[in-house]
Amino acid sequence: MIWAIVWIVLTGLYDVSFLDSTIVGVIIVALIYVLGDLVILRKIGNVAATIADSGAAALVLCIYLTTMDYTNDLWMKVLIPALLIGVGEWFFHKWLLRNNVVPDERKMK
Repeated sequence: MIWAIVWIVLTGLYDVSFLDSTIVGVIIVALIYVLGDLVILRKIGNVAATIADSGAAALVLCIYLTTMDYTNDLWMKVLIPALLIGVGEWFFHKWLLRNNVVPDERKMK
């Protein structure tokens, strides 16, 4: 889902190369999986994990796009995917918790 969002927005709307969209998408997926799904979601909950995921995606996008010199319209290239990732992650986290894919450690006490 994250790669699709990044690819559609960056490559489809802003002419970022397919390779750069793929690289930044993979970086975001790896970071969000560890930070949001494995650590924050199970210990703090969906709201915090969604905010962390969206913020981490925005930070990675900003750093990567600036490094690769895609600075024209930078804030829209960062804001749109970060918000869409946040919405998608909200529902994905709910599914993970409902199906016990990720245990909710708050309920284990």
